[in-house]
Amino acid sequence: MAGYIPPFTLDDFSPSVEKRAEITKGLTERQAFMANRWMSLFDTLNRGDFEKMDDFFDASKMTYANPNRPDLGSYAQWKPGALELYNTFPPCVYRVLKAWGNGDDEVTVLCHHHGKHTGAPYMGVQPTGNQLDSLWFSWIKFEGDKIVHIYSISDVLSMLIDLEVISAPQPVDPYK
Repeated sequence: MAGYIPPFTLDDFSPSVEKRAEITKGLTERQAFMANRWMSLFDTLNRGDFEKMDDFFDASKMTYANPNRPDLGSYAQWKPGALELYNTFPPCVYRVLKAWGNGDDEVTVLCHHHGKHTGAPYMGVQPTGNQLDSLWFSWIKFEGDKIVHIYSISDVLSMLIDLEVISAPQPVDPYK
């Protein structure tokens, strides 16, 4: 499993007002708005409402960058992946664990994606039933209330191992 994720239930993927306040503690009002907007996007994705997803983005400007996915750049290229993940890893839910802000148009969030490989093949591997718990950071840039850029970096190695796409020994002390 990717990193350390404290025990959780599916209810943790629908954060209360109090939990959202805890996540955004220390942010300015504007930064908290942006982080909450991202969490509201997750609420939408967790329900599988992919049409409503469009309301969170300026699709004509939105760009996506991730060194693990150089094939994705525009909103039109990036958006179909959300539906594919939803169908491949049900219950396919997302949550924010922590948020940080920079100025009036940027937030960075530490996120958790949970699901089970029960829906469809992934990278040529038939559904295994294995649990997916992936951690990632996204830097998100806003214009007004719309997302115009996302840069994400995730623990893809652990995810691919957990899903049995690859096998890799994990050293206890890599210097011995």
